[in-house]
Amino acid sequence: MPALVDGNYLNQFVAPQLLMELKNFKDDFLSQLQGAPIQAVTADGIRFNKLINNVGFLVDNTAELTPKSMAGKKTFVEWEKYDTEPTSVTDAEIRYLNFDKRSVVRVKHMEALKMGIRDHVLWKLAPANASSADMPVMRTTGATDGTGRLRMQFSDVVKYLELIKKLNLPDMTALNMILAPEHETDLILDRDSAKYFADKNIFFDATTGKVKSIMGFNFWGNNAVLAYSSAGAKLAKGAALGSTDRVASMFFYAKNTVYHIEAVKILYSPETQDTKSADPTSIFRLQTYGLIDRIEEYGMGAIVSGIAE
Repeated sequence: MPALVDGNYLNQFVAPQLLMELKNFKDDFLSQLQGAPIQAVTADGIRFNKLINNVGFLVDNTAELTPKSMAGKKTFVEWEKYDTEPTSVTDAEIRYLNFDKRSVVRVKHMEALKMGIRDHVLWKLAPANASSADMPVMRTTGATDGTGRLRMQFSDVVKYLELIKKLNLPDMTALNMILAPEHETDLILDRDSAKYFADKNIFFDATTGKVKSIMGFNFWGNNAVLAYSSAGAKLAKGAALGSTDRVASMFFYAKNTVYHIEAVKILYSPETQDTKSADPTSIFRLQTYGLIDRIEEYGMGAIVSGIAE
């Protein structure tokens, strides 16, 4: 095939060959996150109040009862600012193009904002480490895949569900798991799970290959994944994996999340206002503010690939 080189042809008789970007824009799991109550949103952020249930239950009581007050707790989620990096387009580079490059640039910025927010949500909600039983982080225990990684298997999902049940979450329909691609493959390959069910393809749709939502979990798939170190610490967002770092699937209890994005501002400087440059230049970027966080350090988690001996 011919080699690809940087730039665009300017000849007006040459059709634009805009290459398809091989990027993962999937962000359907965001629909499960809880929106912010509009009355709680302030200029500084969002404030949540919670009453702690201390109501006791008595059997055959004969003593005089003393009423107790019900204490509360509060939490505060600050605004975050989200920007795309500015893109410049000169008059010289577009003067003979027979497609609207400025319009395409706007679309690319919106796609970048969408992917950036998706990755930020996935990374921010996940526990920082495996230190809290309230946000369980567990390792897979399946067979090695030949690369030093232990596969996820049916028994891992069952064991993790046991850990989640111990949290006594009020709404068991709000259990969500964003599966890493490796873990999706592992579950499809785990034929041992079939012996427990009449459906031999219990974990996936044989036509589409999509992993089904079962065992109480709403399963979502995404190529934007988390990773943890061998010591159980969450890697920085976008960090390259070391030899003992492993990918993870992220669990979140939807009712303990908040997700709110303000209107996106389009910041545009047209080339018609550039009176100094030899080639008048337009500049474009996007900016918005959002509230994305856990509202309680409870009900989040991860299943991390185990490390083969």
